[in-house]
Amino acid sequence: MDVDKERRRNLLWEATADCHDEEEQFWGILYTLAEGELNFPLQARALGEPVEVVDLDGARSGLHRGIVALVRKGDREYPVALADLEFVDPDPASAEWLEVYRYWLGL
Repeated sequence: MDVDKERRRNLLWEATADCHDEEEQFWGILYTLAEGELNFPLQARALGEPVEVVDLDGARSGLHRGIVALVRKGDREYPVALADLEFVDPDPASAEWLEVYRYWLGL
């Protein structure tokens, strides 16, 4: 999904309006995603394998590591960088926010 530039800027501002530096921006985006902007579970591919994204892992996430997602494959869960996942038909709201995060990363 391609979010138009103005909409992407507005969503990014929504997540980072009170942030003063890059680290605060990162946490603002993470909390915005974790607090309901992503509709879990999400279907994705990790290294070409189908997985189900079930949550975000704030404890493992950080400015230099990026947002870490918890993915389920079979009966096991694994941490995977959110930016490394290829999402399969996410709902429109989730797709917008995933694109905002990738834009913020410069991807």
